[in-house]
Amino acid sequence: MQIAVHIALIVVQLLFAGLAMAGRYVLPHVPAGVLVTFRVVGAAAALLLINAARGGPWVRNRRDLAWLFALGMLGIAANQSLYLFGLRWTTAINATILVATTPVFAVLGSVLLRREPPSFAKLGGVALAAVGTVHLIGLDRISLAPDVALGNAMIVVAMLCYAAYFLLAKPLLTRLDSLTVSTYVMSFAVVGVLPLGILDAPNLHPSAIAPTVWWWVAFIVVFPTLVAYVVNIWALRRASSNLVAVYIYLQPLVTAAVAPRILRGEALTSRAVLSGLAILAGLLAVVWAERGTERATSVVALPGE
Repeated sequence: MQIAVHIALIVVQLLFAGLAMAGRYVLPHVPAGVLVTFRVVGAAAALLLINAARGGPWVRNRRDLAWLFALGMLGIAANQSLYLFGLRWTTAINATILVATTPVFAVLGSVLLRREPPSFAKLGGVALAAVGTVHLIGLDRISLAPDVALGNAMIVVAMLCYAAYFLLAKPLLTRLDSLTVSTYVMSFAVVGVLPLGILDAPNLHPSAIAPTVWWWVAFIVVFPTLVAYVVNIWALRRASSNLVAVYIYLQPLVTAAVAPRILRGEALTSRAVLSGLAILAGLLAVVWAERGTERATSVVALPGE
């Protein structure tokens, strides 16, 4: 497994963790639906310009276009929309815990679809990292009140969509390069998120928003959206969907490590250290299992890159 792939996946999770911190600053001033629309439309426009500047390639195969449309709806539009609205009906703690279901769905999906062979190390690693994540956030802090059930269900479906995105993107990435896939997926996602932006637009008051907030919006569009999704697709082209998904467990770990440095009242606890060790051990188990899979199969050069 190329070390560059692991570095890329770490960078992606750092960027996604940065989104949570930047979002806390922006969301009091910019409605969530508008922010999501800014993210997707801004990133799609940038990718279209980049792809045009390099002269394509442009996808003309109708079957490929249909799959790219489905990926845009699943991995970006449905995932972000369901997560956004789910947060309105559940707690932030519940949401953070439920995000950890993505790697579980990805592993189960790859086994059921016979995309990747199951192994004790791979399944055990995902389970260990999941337990570490739940312990880090605190099982005792999860709300099971009836009024949050709808929000919990929406977030679980959002994570299921994200796992399906990883699984369905893999076959396309054997024929299309990473930037092309990213361009079409992000562009098609505009169709799904635009209604959210239109619905929330009356709640946006641009004249009351400070320039600093707009700079943070630009940061969110460029780094945790444009750069993160392109790099994630690049890594998915070179690694299994299981490995890409399991790196999601680094997000709460990064937050736990960084929060004490930037937020008052936060401290690095023994619970965070123990949970972090479990998450890293689980991740290493999956990496070890992936290396074993690589040795058992022939390596085929990827076209177009």
